[in-house]
Amino acid sequence: MSLYERDSFFVDGGWSAPSTDARILVVSPSTEEVVGSVPEAAPADVDAAVAAARRAFDETDWPWLTPVERAAHMRDLAKALTERVAETATTITTEMGTVLSYAQAGQAPGPIMMLEYYADLAESLELVSDRTGLVGSWKLHKQPVGVVGAIVPWNGPLFLAMYKLAPALLAGCTVVLKPAPESPLSAYHLAEALAASSIPPGVVNIVQGGRETGRYLVQHPDVDKIAFTGSTAAGRTIMADAAPTLKRISLELGGKSAAILLDDVDVETALPHIVFGVCQNNGQICISNSRLLVPRSRESEIVDAVTAAMAAQKVGDPFDASTEIGPLVAERQRTRVEGFVDGARAAGNTITTGGRRPAGLDRGWYVEPTVVAGVRPDQAIARDEVFGPVLAVIAYDSDAEAVAIADDTVYGLGSAVFSPDIARAEAMALKVRAGTLNINAHVTDFHVPLAGWKQSGFGQEAGPEAIEGYLQTKVVGPYA
Repeated sequence: MSLYERDSFFVDGGWSAPSTDARILVVSPSTEEVVGSVPEAAPADVDAAVAAARRAFDETDWPWLTPVERAAHMRDLAKALTERVAETATTITTEMGTVLSYAQAGQAPGPIMMLEYYADLAESLELVSDRTGLVGSWKLHKQPVGVVGAIVPWNGPLFLAMYKLAPALLAGCTVVLKPAPESPLSAYHLAEALAASSIPPGVVNIVQGGRETGRYLVQHPDVDKIAFTGSTAAGRTIMADAAPTLKRISLELGGKSAAILLDDVDVETALPHIVFGVCQNNGQICISNSRLLVPRSRESEIVDAVTAAMAAQKVGDPFDASTEIGPLVAERQRTRVEGFVDGARAAGNTITTGGRRPAGLDRGWYVEPTVVAGVRPDQAIARDEVFGPVLAVIAYDSDAEAVAIADDTVYGLGSAVFSPDIARAEAMALKVRAGTLNINAHVTDFHVPLAGWKQSGFGQEAGPEAIEGYLQTKVVGPYA
C-alpha cells in the first residue's frame, strides 16, 4: 500500500510549515502497518490557525456577505470535493478501516451532499426579523458567532467534519478544524479542495493533532465556539476547559441506543435493519443500536434469527468488495470490545455467535460480529458504549418495561421501534427519552436534526436547526 506522507498544515488559504518536528504515525487497521504520517500541531501552529480565522472574521467581508453569496462559495467547494471523491474514499478506508463500499456510498460523497444541502437553504435563511415592544419596534439580527473550533472523531472523519463546517460557513463563521489523530489523512483532500475553491483564505484552517492539541484549541481565548463530536468523557473535559472563557459549545457525544422489537414484529423484515444498526461502519458509530430489546414470549425465535444473520456477515479486507465488516480502528479498540464480551461470558451470558477473532485474519484488528443473549439491563455490556459489532439481547415482559429498559441509560442519542402497527410504534417512540427514534429502520438523514439528550450531549447538528448554533442574536432599536 502506498505511503501517505504530509508535511504541512492548511492555514490562511495555503500550506503552512509546522513549528516542530513532531509527527503522527497513521497505522492501517487492516494490516497493522504504518501507511503514512502527518505533522502534529504544537501550540504555535494552533495559534497561527486561530489567528488566520480571526483575521478572516474580523477584517474581511466574509461574515457580512449574504447567505446566498456564501452559498456560492460553498457550492464551489462541493465541486472541488466531487473531483476528489474517489481518492477520498480510498484514503478513509486506508486510515480507519471502514469498508470501501461504505466509504464510497457515504463517507466520501456525504460531505458534498451536505454542503449542497446547506447552500440550498441560503435562499430561505432569515437573519433579520421585526418585533413590536413596549416602547416601539425592534429589529432582531442573527449574526455569526465568530471563530469556531471544530473537533471531530475518527469514525466519520469528513462526514462529521461537514456536520459542523457546512452550517458554520452558511452562518458566516470561520473555522479551525482539528481531525482525529487516527484519521488525519482524509482532511488533506478537504484542504486541497479548499485551496482549489473560492472559499477565501483563513475561512477554513486545518491542523492535525491529538488530545493536547484539541485542549489547547478549546482553551484558546480567540475561539468563540467549540463544536465537538466524540466520547461523553471527552465532552465533560471540553465543558471544563471551555468554562474559563465561557465559550459556546455544542457536543454530540456517546450513545447506547436500543432497537425495540414489539411482540407483533415481522422478524425477517426487521433483520436487515437490526444487523445494519449494530454493524454499520464496523460497529463504530455513536447511533449504533447495540441493545436489542425483545418480547420474552418470542426471545428464543428472535435470538436464533439474529444469530444467523450476524453470523452470515463477511469479515475481512475492507478493500474487498464482498466484505461487510472490516477491522476496528485500533488495537486498543479491539481490546475494549473483547473486554466487554469476556465480561458478559464471565457473567453467564450466552455468546450465540462471534466473540472471537476471525479465523484466517492474523493481521488487523478484527473481531467477529457477536450476539450476546440473556443480558440483564444492569450489566456493563447493556449500559456502556462498546463501539464494535456486538449486539446485547435483553428480554422484556411488557411495553412499559421495554420503555423503562430503553431509558435505563445515561445516554439519549437514538433508538428504534419495530412493529407493523405504525401508530403503536410511534406511541412507544414518543415515550423513549432520546433525540432520534427510527420506526422500522436504522437510518441517518442530515435533513433533520441530530440532537443528543441526557449525557449524549446538547446542541443540534444537521437540518436547518444546526445553523442556529452558529448564530447569535443582536437587538437593534427601538424605532418609533
